[in-house]
Amino acid sequence: MNSMIPRRWGARLIAAVTVLAVALPAVANPDGQGPFVDADGTTHEPSITALWAAGITAGCSEWRFCPEDAVSREEMAAFLTRALQLPTPANSPFTDIELSQFAADIDAIAAADITAGCQVVLYCPEQSVTRAQMASFLARALDLPASDVDPFTDDDGGVHEGDIARIAAAGITLGCGDGRFCPDRPVTRAEMAAFLARGLKLPVPDVLPTIPSEIVDEFLGELAMPPWPTGPGAEGWRPLVEEYFKPGDVDRAIRIMSCESLGEPSARNPSSGASGLFQHMPGYWTERSQAAGFAGHSIFDPVANVAVAAWLVYDYGAGGWQHWVCQG
Repeated sequence: MNSMIPRRWGARLIAAVTVLAVALPAVANPDGQGPFVDADGTTHEPSITALWAAGITAGCSEWRFCPEDAVSREEMAAFLTRALQLPTPANSPFTDIELSQFAADIDAIAAADITAGCQVVLYCPEQSVTRAQMASFLARALDLPASDVDPFTDDDGGVHEGDIARIAAAGITLGCGDGRFCPDRPVTRAEMAAFLARGLKLPVPDVLPTIPSEIVDEFLGELAMPPWPTGPGAEGWRPLVEEYFKPGDVDRAIRIMSCESLGEPSARNPSSGASGLFQHMPGYWTERSQAAGFAGHSIFDPVANVAVAAWLVYDYGAGGWQHWVCQG
């Protein structure tokens, strides 16, 4: 990152914002016990610890689960392969997973007929999984029976409607409220833990590790950082944009963000897969986020999304504003 760009937001703000709603995470009655500090005391803690105890997840880093990060297609493959203990086949049907750390898991769920990929010979490993797509992954993985009951009002006519009904009938989901399923919303890691724990009927462990006090203090310090956005739309992200863009470029960056995503951090173009506040392309995200100092961060993480946008403008070899259709 260019030395002229402030980096006060450089530390990972795990769980400081959510993909589903921009707000601080619900941390209620944490007891300092558990495998993950960012899940301690949250609604989905029992499901997350159940997955951990079953060996289905080790988190996103030491003592962290990143519960509000969107689940990628490659992570989905890893969850399902571990949950079902699927064998790895000798051959791969996909040409775009060679660099994925979960390539073997992707091949495993393909061999088990859980996925046919995103296109012919492609799996699109870095794309996020929508709640509708999650339903199809789980319905196939668990071989759930069909259901004649459609409990939701917002999935009518969708490709995944039947699978959504299947996981609802199995008691895996109650939807997102008001008779809706929110099929196009990215599914978070916390939600995925809940869906898997219910589908597999995983028990919650009785004994959990004690989270080191320094880990707890660090996490609580992150949560104490000023919340944003400060208002609706792209303008509400001005304090964050000011941290990464030069003063003379802030207004332009906000206009581009408004044009690209309307200031919605969970925005995703259904055609191209472009995601987040600045609509980055998933295929380039891993390389660019790493170069910008945000390796491993979700494309829907507002801090990382803004920081990578600034990196493209100031530090990328072919830098500038030409990366966006909207020019501000």
